[in-house]
Amino acid sequence: APLHPVMPALVEVYVNSILVINNKGSNEYFNQPITEEEIKKVFRNSIFGINFDSQIKSFAPMEIDGESSIDISIEKPTLASQLLLMYYLLLYEDIRLTNAAMLISNGRNVKSYSTAFLSELPIKYLLHQAQKDQLSYGGLFSPLLRLLATHFPQLSLVDDWMDDQVFGDTCRHQVDVKLSETFINDAFKCIELNPYKTGKVLKAMLSKSPTEIWPFA
Repeated sequence: APLHPVMPALVEVYVNSILVINNKGSNEYFNQPITEEEIKKVFRNSIFGINFDSQIKSFAPMEIDGESSIDISIEKPTLASQLLLMYYLLLYEDIRLTNAAMLISNGRNVKSYSTAFLSELPIKYLLHQAQKDQLSYGGLFSPLLRLLATHFPQLSLVDDWMDDQVFGDTCRHQVDVKLSETFINDAFKCIELNPYKTGKVLKAMLSKSPTEIWPFA
């Protein structure tokens, strides 16, 4: 289902109501952030659920402004709901870091989502889905891309995105690379300077059968 154009703005208002103090009114009441477990319940019932079931990680509870977990029931989350949750998480961390000094000066110990937790989410996959259907999710793609470039620059490399556009999701297995031990070693040695080359080698290896790439192990 397409995303209602007002939803990104509502998410922004919600995040600001959690973190930003309103100088014109009372500062005693804030909305509560969404807990990791509530977010996991959404993605656990998506096609990525096996990732959350197999990667059992404990997150230390934090004493924040009256946080309480809400019991929610999600059967099959839509792409829109997953994109909105990802937007919420990235926007929350962006605003929290921007207002860190103010939050500390006011003595507020607010929730922060760890990098380990965010790394479990299929961020780039969801962004690609939004990119492919910009008629339905165009209003969310641009702000998501901006936040991704800020907080996950390794997922927004220009060469990597251009490579994805060239090969496409349906024909990524057709990568014209002649694999050799020297070529593979060189690709991994320059992974920091030229991640595009390393990614191309990895895609070529994925297109091979295990017996074909076993000699390079």
